[in-house]
Amino acid sequence: MPAGAATLTDISFTSNSGSYINDTIAGNGTSPLAFTANTGLNAPFLNASDSSINLGLGSYYAISFAGFGAHVGAGSVSFREDGGSLISQNVTFPSLAAASSAFASILLPSGNTVTIAFTGQLADRIRIFADGGGLTGDNTQDAFYSFVYASGAAVPEPATMALLGAGLLGLGALRRRH
Repeated sequence: MPAGAATLTDISFTSNSGSYINDTIAGNGTSPLAFTANTGLNAPFLNASDSSINLGLGSYYAISFAGFGAHVGAGSVSFREDGGSLISQNVTFPSLAAASSAFASILLPSGNTVTIAFTGQLADRIRIFADGGGLTGDNTQDAFYSFVYASGAAVPEPATMALLGAGLLGLGALRRRH
C-alpha cells in the first residue's frame, strides 16, 4: 500500500451510554463524533457538514459530547479501512475524571495501527446544529480523545529474508576465493 493512501471511514464509539458516530448529525441515540487536527482545542473541524469524515494517516482529536452520556465502561470502537470490512474492537472507556490514558490499540490487517486514548481534556466544541448544517458549540463540555492512525512498519517476508541471506552467503564465498 502506498504511504498516505490509507483511509478510515464509518468511525463510531459505542458504550452503555449510547453511541457517537461520525456519519450522522442526529438520530436514534447517536451523537456526532467530530474530528480535529491534533494541534489544539480550537482547531477547525475536519468533518463534512453531515459529520462524515475520511481520515488519512495522522494524529487527531476525536470529540464527543460529555453531556450526551459519558462514554464510561464497556463499549466498542469500529471503523472501515480503505472501504473494507467493518473492524470492531471491544474497549473499556475510562472515566472522564481519569488521567490521560490509552484504552485501545488496534493492529489492522494492512499492518497499520489505530491507538485511542482519553486526553483528560474537556472543552465546549460541538452540538447538534441541524442535519447537514454542521457542528457548533453550545456551552457544554465535550470529551477529547487522542486518535492516532499510524502506518505499520514494513516487515520483510520470510522468502525475502532467505533470498537476502543466500545472496550474502554467496558474496562471502566469492570474497574468500579472491
